[in-house]
Amino acid sequence: MERTPIAIVGCGGMGRRHLTGVTALSHSDFCNVELVAVCDINQKNAEDLADEAKASLGTRPRVFTSIADMVKAMPEIQGADVPTDTGSHHRAAAECLRAGLHVMVEKPLAITLRGCNLLLEIARESKKILSVAENYRRDPINRLARALIDDAAIGTPQLMIETSIGGGNQLFITPWRHQKFTGTVTLDAGVHNADILMYYLGDVETAYGDARLYEKYRYKTTSGGPGGFYAKWADQVPDRIEATGEDAMFGFLHFKNGALGQWIFHHAGHGLPQHSRYVYGSKGSLTSPGDRNGRPLKLHFDGGVEISDERILDYAPSYRLSPLAAQLFGGERVWTYSFPFVEIDAKILATEYHEFAECIQTGKKPEVDGQVGRRDTALVYALFESGKAGRPVTLDEIESVKLDAYQREIDEYLGLVPVPVKS
Repeated sequence: MERTPIAIVGCGGMGRRHLTGVTALSHSDFCNVELVAVCDINQKNAEDLADEAKASLGTRPRVFTSIADMVKAMPEIQGADVPTDTGSHHRAAAECLRAGLHVMVEKPLAITLRGCNLLLEIARESKKILSVAENYRRDPINRLARALIDDAAIGTPQLMIETSIGGGNQLFITPWRHQKFTGTVTLDAGVHNADILMYYLGDVETAYGDARLYEKYRYKTTSGGPGGFYAKWADQVPDRIEATGEDAMFGFLHFKNGALGQWIFHHAGHGLPQHSRYVYGSKGSLTSPGDRNGRPLKLHFDGGVEISDERILDYAPSYRLSPLAAQLFGGERVWTYSFPFVEIDAKILATEYHEFAECIQTGKKPEVDGQVGRRDTALVYALFESGKAGRPVTLDEIESVKLDAYQREIDEYLGLVPVPVKS
């Protein structure tokens, strides 16, 4: 099988997670990538990731601290995976695109809509693929949920309720996720939920909501982040940080198909945590167990009827996983699975890499391309900008940056718009 030479640009915690995806793909029958280089402005991070790659893949990728130097030294590289921090997505991805590389960038596509639009413009000009590494929708359980909705298992969708409450005053993985200018937790994590909302029920037309900063100070925990991939930098994290980025948002959504949505993302919640996802339709309801845990979905019908076992597949005749996903998760029509989180994460990331290489080789359009990634980012910021405007907003207004009262300060800080001259 043809293998596309790629590089990982960004060798921090997310870069380490992405390496597990390359490794899982390399151990499958469908490997179509070859990791030939890693790049990070922090040379030690890059060297460490190259060592990890040698251990898991058998060969050590070359190490670089500059994208320009990497491309000059290795013109054979065709694609770059960009799992840097959110605030630098637009810069790193733009540099890779301009250097002639196809790009898969971690979610969110960029830290603001202007950043998203910049990347879309550069991708068009360079005629290169721009893919967004959005992993929740690739979970087999979410694939099954989408098939159940498409196959009318619950009838016509009427309402989706997406709720995530918890976090208290604890620091979420890294300090930058609590700063407005580097990517708030509401954007960095909330964009997952935005994508799932529209993956399940289609495009959102209008949104009404608001965002809040409830916990001004965040405190270090003993957690190493998802899968423990961030633990190696724990001694660099201060015991307390002052937060400047919102940690909660609340929204009411109108989908284009007529369905409604209620979305709560409250990462400063104290007391009882809540993580739930429900879809109600004209014939029944669907309960999701969340993401990357393999627990089964549940269908509920009138009269107390519940379907939560293998019979659920009868309601989703269209459901089929890709050959790679079927091999990784144990079947073409799995309805539940049980693996450690690190393995689940790696398997899902492997499907992202496989699609990215396939798109490079065939010209196929990525499932989550730049436009989908921009729309996901727009849904998050729709709640922020709605709160500033005091009215419902359309996602089209957000994408075209007709409303930017919240984002403008970030864009000024990043040089995406001129800073006003004070008189």
